[in-house]
Amino acid sequence: IMKKILLVVCMVLFLVSFVSVEHATADRFVKNNDGTVTDTQTGLMWADKDNGSSIDWNHAREYCDVYNGGGKSGWRMPTIDEIGKLYNSGAYGSVIKKTGYAVWVSEIRGNDPAECHWDGEYRGWEYQNGICRALPVRKVQ
Repeated sequence: IMKKILLVVCMVLFLVSFVSVEHATADRFVKNNDGTVTDTQTGLMWADKDNGSSIDWNHAREYCDVYNGGGKSGWRMPTIDEIGKLYNSGAYGSVIKKTGYAVWVSEIRGNDPAECHWDGEYRGWEYQNGICRALPVRKVQ
């Protein structure tokens, strides 16, 4: 009986935490209906979807630099910390459409740029001609 009670309590706690995360994500991220999403917690504006295809790091950087979502300029590649916070929020794949398993970020070590995989476990370094997605970001102004 104790095992059953413990199992039920664990299931309830899991469900409550899931609902809380979903609610917090909905309150935190505002869809602007112009190709952008605003993160009210970090003050960042994100494209509402990644570029939709695998590209190398240089093309990803160019894509982010010329992106004009919402008619706004000043877009760039995210940092590894910014993309990590976005992943941890649960918004990428729910509020922001995700089409790939990894996104390029701006940091470089030697000649190798960083990437972030969306399994939440891997943030690593890749050759510049590796294939990931681009997800533009900018500061809200």
